[in-house]
Amino acid sequence: MPPPIASMPGARHPRRRYLPIALLLALLATNATAATIAVEVASHAGTINIEASALLNADARTAWDVLTDYDHYTDFIPGLRTSHIVGRRGATVTVEQSGEFMFWLLPVPLDVTFEITEVPPTYLRSHVVAGDLRALDSRYVLTPGATGVRLEYFGTLDSGFPLFDPVERFAVRQNVARRFQALSDEIERRSAAHAERRRRADGNVR
Repeated sequence: MPPPIASMPGARHPRRRYLPIALLLALLATNATAATIAVEVASHAGTINIEASALLNADARTAWDVLTDYDHYTDFIPGLRTSHIVGRRGATVTVEQSGEFMFWLLPVPLDVTFEITEVPPTYLRSHVVAGDLRALDSRYVLTPGATGVRLEYFGTLDSGFPLFDPVERFAVRQNVARRFQALSDEIERRSAAHAERRRRADGNVR
């Protein structure tokens, strides 16, 4: 009796044949539920300017709550090991973070302390006061709309890293994109969860 096809020398196992299709479908399913973001990075006068934006299916209150949930950033922001508030003075919050900056596939340790000024419920401004970055000034802006909320990020970075300009721009874009994507996805996830709880509380779901 001849051996089964799957065990013949050189034969492809049926499961292996369908594995790439399964992975592709999984990636498509993931992308279908992810927020759509736009990120632009450009250099000017020795600094790197960053702009990122997303139109989110979320309410402004939830977006603000996620944006200022510094102590739980490690739950959803990739590359962060620690993030915690170390001081608060009026509208100014001091936050220490440690983690890694991805340079292509190489993780580079990065420790930074931010001073963040909160203007609820739509505006954050922050700058680096200590750590491994020479300078980073940034702001987040939330703009409520009829169908959700627009999240925008603007940053000006002087890393102090001795990298070639195009390489550094690529690395910055890589890291900003994955973190901004994670932040946007968490805002939409929490907003959907809150909406579902409200529907249940109102008796709309049996």
